[in-house]
Amino acid sequence: MSILFKADHISVYIAETEILHDVSLEIQEGITTCFVGKAGSGKSTLLKTLAGLILPNNGIVFYKGKNIYAFNKRDELQFRSLCSFAFQDAALWANQSIYNNLALPLAIHKPHISKTETDAMVKRVVQRVGYLEGLGFRPADLSMGEQKLISIARCLICEPEVLFLDEPTASLDQETVERLIQILIEEKKAGKTIIMVTHDANLIARIADHICVVANGSLATEGPAEKIAPLLGGDLIRKIREYKIQEISLDDPRR
Repeated sequence: MSILFKADHISVYIAETEILHDVSLEIQEGITTCFVGKAGSGKSTLLKTLAGLILPNNGIVFYKGKNIYAFNKRDELQFRSLCSFAFQDAALWANQSIYNNLALPLAIHKPHISKTETDAMVKRVVQRVGYLEGLGFRPADLSMGEQKLISIARCLICEPEVLFLDEPTASLDQETVERLIQILIEEKKAGKTIIMVTHDANLIARIADHICVVANGSLATEGPAEKIAPLLGGDLIRKIREYKIQEISLDDPRR
């Protein structure tokens, strides 16, 4: 596997407070990496810094070996088309309809497609995430759970190679969480790179390949999920073992 992202000694300050301290890590292409840690540990800041949404005070982030802060406009646009971000608080465009929240990324990154194709892609992605309400609503008309669904749909609509997800299952009911997990499993099988912050042990157990533990703004430890899980508590260990057994049983040619 090739290295897709590399963070080289990045530090981030907000005002006088250091949020990330000298973090270095590599993200492999085609695997699912989960950032875990206590609230306020710097997980979301690390995720946003890798995605190029936060400029670090020190250090560099590389994407496919290129410094993302040295991108020209063409490189930047291509990077944004290949990497998509779903925010913890949804962060939809408040003054736009749900339709426009989904169609505008297509207008930017796939300007060649027709209105008919755009309509079809919007319809397909909302069906995929299970959003059942009208496309003419504004974000303020929706519950937070519904806004999260649209945020995830917006993340998926341009069919990116990399998914950045900040607490994707937060504010969702259990049925919707299960639907989302199935979507992420499909994306994973399609070879997509998934990088996410989550506290959801069930989600980690079912799709994580690599776990990074963030503590006090630093990378405390990282490694394969089966190696790091024992450090995180019994419930996560049980879920990982449970799903690995299920996968082995389902794939067993003797069945």
